[in-house]
Amino acid sequence: MNQLTVKKVEFYGEETACVTLESGISMIQVFCHPCEYQEGDKVENLLRVLDAEVKAAYLSDWSAEVKRDKSRERIEQTGPYSYVGCGTVVDRENGIIQVNGFCIEIGDLPTEDPVEFEINRLDLW
Repeated sequence: MNQLTVKKVEFYGEETACVTLESGISMIQVFCHPCEYQEGDKVENLLRVLDAEVKAAYLSDWSAEVKRDKSRERIEQTGPYSYVGCGTVVDRENGIIQVNGFCIEIGDLPTEDPVEFEINRLDLW
């Protein structure tokens, strides 16, 4: 896995911070505790979730056009550290998806095909 770049660290406690990460494709904000990172650091490209819901992005009998549209990678922030989107399964056994250059350990995956997700909190460890 490649590395992510820490673009910004905003502390709001002694060891707790909002960290902005860049994948080379996009940027996201994640929760970090304890946080020892600073701007410019390179970190392992493996984020984790506190809680997430995951489902198949499409059903097998849907048309190829709909499957293509529904499997487009995307990640949208819905609140502090929470996201919705669609990702590509890269390691079903370990529950890892990839979306816009970010690898996320999300847990049990229902399929090896693209998945839609709703993440309550995305973390950097």
